[in-house]
Amino acid sequence: MNELKGRKIVIIAGDGFEDTELMYPLYRLRNEAGADVTVAGPKELGTITGKNGLSVVTEASFNDIRPDAFDALIIPGGQSPDHIRVYPEVIKLVQAFDQTGKPIASICHGIQILITARLLKGKDATGWKSLKVDIEDAGAKYIDRPLVTSQQYIFSRQPSDLGFFCDAIIQSLSPGKSMTAAEMARA
Repeated sequence: MNELKGRKIVIIAGDGFEDTELMYPLYRLRNEAGADVTVAGPKELGTITGKNGLSVVTEASFNDIRPDAFDALIIPGGQSPDHIRVYPEVIKLVQAFDQTGKPIASICHGIQILITARLLKGKDATGWKSLKVDIEDAGAKYIDRPLVTSQQYIFSRQPSDLGFFCDAIIQSLSPGKSMTAAEMARA
């Protein structure tokens, strides 16, 4: 409990997010691990609605997010990634975050943003099974496992993988961790 106290995490999403893929990490990282988690969307204090009807008020806009102010970036899936990857500021944000070497965690369709940002070349990755060809065409090796890590990236396939996904995020940000997320996935 509170192993991530003082850590700042941003979740980027728009309408159509997979409800559990946003809410489970938000709850677990904020309420159980003690991280300061910000949900960013197209507008600050805007309401975004999940594909199953859950509404969330964003705390920041994509333009407000500066990678140097956060320790990790999370991209939930659903229809949201396809909707927000058309925003140039989303692609610039993800590319800038990549340059920091800090963890970027993507689940399910979240990987579509990383494909658009051209950040997958040479990585091992996973995502929703229908995206296998897209992931491979982006230059990554698709691996059908609940958790795949590659460099600073953490990938999971679907909502049933959320436990592995959040464990890897926590492990990657925990002070004095004995293994990186990549080492944890291979252990």
